[in-house]
Amino acid sequence: MATNTFTPELLEKHFAKNEWKKGTRIFQANGIKTCALDGEIIRGVVYSERSRQSTYLTRLVLNIKNDGIASYCDCYIGRDCKHGAALAQCFIHEHFDQNSIATSEKVIDKWLSRFQAQPSRYQPNSQQKSLLYFLKPNSYNEDDYFTLGIKSARPKNSGGWSSSLGSEFSASSLINSAYANNDDVAVLTELIRTNQYGDNIKYFDLFERIIKTNRCFWQTSYDLNEAITLGDPIEAQWQWLALDNKLHTLKLVFMEPSTNILIIKAQPLCYYDEKNNCFGKINTNTQCNFEADLLNSPIFEEDKLPWVMNKLSMSLGDAVQRLPKPKTEYSQELTKPEVHLHFSTPREADPQSGFVKVNFSYQGNLVNPHNESVTVTPKNSSENDNETETDKKIKLYRDLTFEQAVIDKLTTLKFTVQPKAKRYTFTNEDYLNKDKTPKFSMLMQGRYLWHHFLHQEVQPLKNLGWHITFTDDFYYKALATDSVFDAEVIQTDDHDFFSLGLNLTIDGKKMPAFPILLGAIEQLPKSALVDREKEKLISPDSPIYVDLDNGDFVALRYQSVQPILKQFIELFMPNALNKNGTMELSRFQGHQTLSMLDDQGMIATGTSKLRSLADKLRDFQQVTTVPVPEGLNATLRTYQHQGLNWLQFLREYQLNGILADDMGLGKTIQTLAHLLIEKQQGRLTKPVLIVAPTSVIFNWANEIEKFTPQLSYRVLHGSKRQQHFDCFEGLENQVDIIITSYALITKDLALYSQQKFYYLVLDEAHYIKNTKTKLYQAFLTLKAQHKLCLTGTPMENHLGEFWAQFNFLLPGFLGGQRQFTKLFRTPIEKHGEQERKQLLNQRIKPFILRRTKDKIATELPPKTEIIQKLRIEGQQAELYESVRLAMDSRLKDIIADKGLKRSQIEVLDALLKLRQVCNHPKLLSLEGAKKVNQSAKLDYLMETLPEQIAEGRKILIFSQFTSMLALIEDELVAEGIDFVKLTGSTTNRQAVVDKFQEGEVPVFLISLRAGGVGLNLTAADTVIHFDPWWNPAVENQATDRAYRIGQDKPVFVYKYIIENSIEEKIQKIQQNKAELAKALLSEEVSDNKLSLTDDILGSLLAPLS
Repeated sequence: MATNTFTPELLEKHFAKNEWKKGTRIFQANGIKTCALDGEIIRGVVYSERSRQSTYLTRLVLNIKNDGIASYCDCYIGRDCKHGAALAQCFIHEHFDQNSIATSEKVIDKWLSRFQAQPSRYQPNSQQKSLLYFLKPNSYNEDDYFTLGIKSARPKNSGGWSSSLGSEFSASSLINSAYANNDDVAVLTELIRTNQYGDNIKYFDLFERIIKTNRCFWQTSYDLNEAITLGDPIEAQWQWLALDNKLHTLKLVFMEPSTNILIIKAQPLCYYDEKNNCFGKINTNTQCNFEADLLNSPIFEEDKLPWVMNKLSMSLGDAVQRLPKPKTEYSQELTKPEVHLHFSTPREADPQSGFVKVNFSYQGNLVNPHNESVTVTPKNSSENDNETETDKKIKLYRDLTFEQAVIDKLTTLKFTVQPKAKRYTFTNEDYLNKDKTPKFSMLMQGRYLWHHFLHQEVQPLKNLGWHITFTDDFYYKALATDSVFDAEVIQTDDHDFFSLGLNLTIDGKKMPAFPILLGAIEQLPKSALVDREKEKLISPDSPIYVDLDNGDFVALRYQSVQPILKQFIELFMPNALNKNGTMELSRFQGHQTLSMLDDQGMIATGTSKLRSLADKLRDFQQVTTVPVPEGLNATLRTYQHQGLNWLQFLREYQLNGILADDMGLGKTIQTLAHLLIEKQQGRLTKPVLIVAPTSVIFNWANEIEKFTPQLSYRVLHGSKRQQHFDCFEGLENQVDIIITSYALITKDLALYSQQKFYYLVLDEAHYIKNTKTKLYQAFLTLKAQHKLCLTGTPMENHLGEFWAQFNFLLPGFLGGQRQFTKLFRTPIEKHGEQERKQLLNQRIKPFILRRTKDKIATELPPKTEIIQKLRIEGQQAELYESVRLAMDSRLKDIIADKGLKRSQIEVLDALLKLRQVCNHPKLLSLEGAKKVNQSAKLDYLMETLPEQIAEGRKILIFSQFTSMLALIEDELVAEGIDFVKLTGSTTNRQAVVDKFQEGEVPVFLISLRAGGVGLNLTAADTVIHFDPWWNPAVENQATDRAYRIGQDKPVFVYKYIIENSIEEKIQKIQQNKAELAKALLSEEVSDNKLSLTDDILGSLLAPLS
């Protein structure tokens, strides 16, 4: 063996870290006297740490245990000690050069010296003992295996060995002995590995290795001069020996007469020849591993020989064919029996149980497995028949191997063998044949096991030729079905619902299928239809067993029921079916239901009324195009006209929905166009109630006046709103549209709940996403012929918000809240179930219309400007009016004293204060203003900004007041919205720009002077001008930070204007008198004189309303 078989890693790994460390200490102190590699052993002498007068014999042996090394020492520890570790380190040092791959010359010389013709250093001499091996029979074991004894003796000069023997040793104690040479170590190692020392020796290879040492002796021999030698193999055969009284036994017979031969049980069989003192193999006619057991053959009665041979074949396999057949007076024929299984239900037991009586037919002769006889006498053969000299009596011997295989097969199918007698539960008829002999019965319990057996196992067993019968009253019966469903749609008195019945032909009869499908659900693994990984475990052809009545059942292929179960998920809820087995569904699911029926190729009746609506619901393109109403002061874009068509379609079929276009795409104009058609066609006979956030209710009023002035309206808002409640009193006071805010609905609920509205429109409908609020409950009490939700973000956080809006629009459409959570929200949000998500999308698709800016980019102009008019109220309005009155009074005095033309500075200062109040009262330096924490612009910004961010918008917010940007910044931080800011104090401008351009933040705050020009911000697609600027051209320059070459998205520009304030009045002047507007909006004194007149100044300082 090569020296590098002992690797440093292998040696170090063997020892505990503590012992290895101690060994290092010994090695470094030159504590190794000798170290040598001898084949598979490293031998050495190690000095004692206490005194160099004492030494220890230490050995490291390869391939002893699984870790590859065993360490022995004659110190008091004995194994794996520090001396072994020190020897290992010495070996590593001598044999493994750490700096070179080449082996050292010293080591090479040692290796070459092994080939010199000189005695081994371990050659025994007269002073050194050697190990002797003694074979002896095991007198304590009836199996007659041989054991091994090991003793030590000195060689005699005259040859042989001294008769003065040492004590008997164990193999583990000897392996490190100085007496053991390489051959001994190999023997001792094998004894330890196979655990044979001190016990029976079972393998010829070990005998052979021991004998080759030339130190192996027969235990009973006292002559130590003649060691046992290896003899040649001898031939022998197994034969049946016939004894008296028809008795037989199996015996090993030598082919050549031999005396003094002792058979030794081993693998293979061996012999010891006492005369020639030799040991060798026995070659037989079977050559199998069980021959040692064949030596103990008992004496058999003749009629049991077939049974014996059958049993032997189970153990010996093909080797039994090499055994001679016993000679008997019978013709013994081996024949395969036929299997007879007869199934019955216990008379007094759980009907889920069932018996099978097992019999085997040998040429028409039934044999019960309980029968202990090993032969069968055919009915046409008798021992009393006259025989000729050449005739023999015929006995068939049973194929017990086959019989056992049948029983084993039934056992794998979950049948259990029943005892011959039973103390309770079942009657004797269940266990006894007519002749009172015990039946061989097997029992199986469990409904599913019987379903599986009858459906999938019976026919394959019949194909094997098994005879299978059932009693007439057997409990279970598998009914046939082709798994083809048909459907029937039944209209109900409630026009919002219809009943759907599915039928399945079973055993030639039509049966309601939904109750059967409920049974199928119970058989599926939990969550299998919503957990993709669990569903993968189900084969498409897997049968699902469904119980019917009185033990009847049907097997449905999973592939045939899966689409139905995934479509009609309401089956998973309690009380899902009507008493007649039909399912009640919302008419809003008609499109989905008919699609599934069509996809599955089901024949369906009663669908004509439902199909006309369903076809339109399935395909939005089939919605009828309506003309744009006359008098609409706007040109609708294509997608807006489609939205109008959709709203008309919903109204026609008494449906409600969500118009969920992105912010800025014109949800308001589409709604007003729709309401204008309703008025022109005479259907708007009751008022429309529009509910919106406080910040935009007046925007609705402005849009009505601008686009649909034919529609009358009333805004119910503010503390004096009660004086306008007369719009509900009589037709003469009725208006087309009533506008109010979410904040006032609950306060005025008593009034609104008494009314019947034609339309109930919720703008920014995400306000009702929480079903537990009083606001949500209030809306459920309002009565309206039609309902419409407007929102750019129908869902912000979770699907429960979605359900809330649809429960308001179409009660029952998505089921109850718990049902929706179980069937949709949990599978989609927690398990990521895409199929359930797709099912929800299909269900709601006709009732929600959503267009995003990127999807209709080709229809949009490159830049869309939106004047967002807002109204200030409360303390902010009061402050504005207070400042306005003060400035009006002050200016009148100054102008009277100096004249209008010489009062430019004072006029600009007054107008600046009013503009600051429009933005936020805190921009004023007045003490009273700092107490007002109300800003219509900031409120509207923070209401709409999250929606825009959710839509993926990238937003620039411009203001000429850096103090206003600071207030916006505080709100963004509070809401957790990421942003960057650019003002005159920003040092690293490019880093801020890059962060926005690369999509790290969605919002960019920019001051006029710092960022109005010179920036390239094409990542933005939304621009918000928080306050009007002195020059429209400069305002356009700011917009052009986003709207410039390289921009590939439509840009939306929002300009916040406070209604009826100085901002709106300057805007109107700006359209005609640009120079005047420039001067009015400038923070600096212009070189040009203000071309103001008393009338213009009076209009600028006019009250808010």
